[in-house]
Amino acid sequence: MAKVWVLDTETKGTGANMVPLEKVVRPPQPRAQPAKQRAPRQERPTSARPRRPKRAEPERSATALPPGHVRKKATGEIGKVLAVDSRAGTATVRWLKSGASSTVPLSSVARR
Repeated sequence: MAKVWVLDTETKGTGANMVPLEKVVRPPQPRAQPAKQRAPRQERPTSARPRRPKRAEPERSATALPPGHVRKKATGEIGKVLAVDSRAGTATVRWLKSGASSTVPLSSVARR
């Protein structure tokens, strides 16, 4: 009688092999006995494991900015003020990191 071949795709990567059907089909496994019931776990006191000390936040210091420069509050990026529109409450800023200009609300930039 001829062997039946199947495509085995359980290999790693993109490869697959043609293997006899006998190698792919696994004999039925005997059923495992049910696990014994475990005794209820006793709760440990909360002081059993020492708590980690809280890490101190790193000290941040920012130098004074040159005249006409601002810092973005959200990211800390520095830019040079090109124009201020006090009626609209916006400033046109050229950001030094990216070189792009954008109009931002005055509340989102600071002189610190």
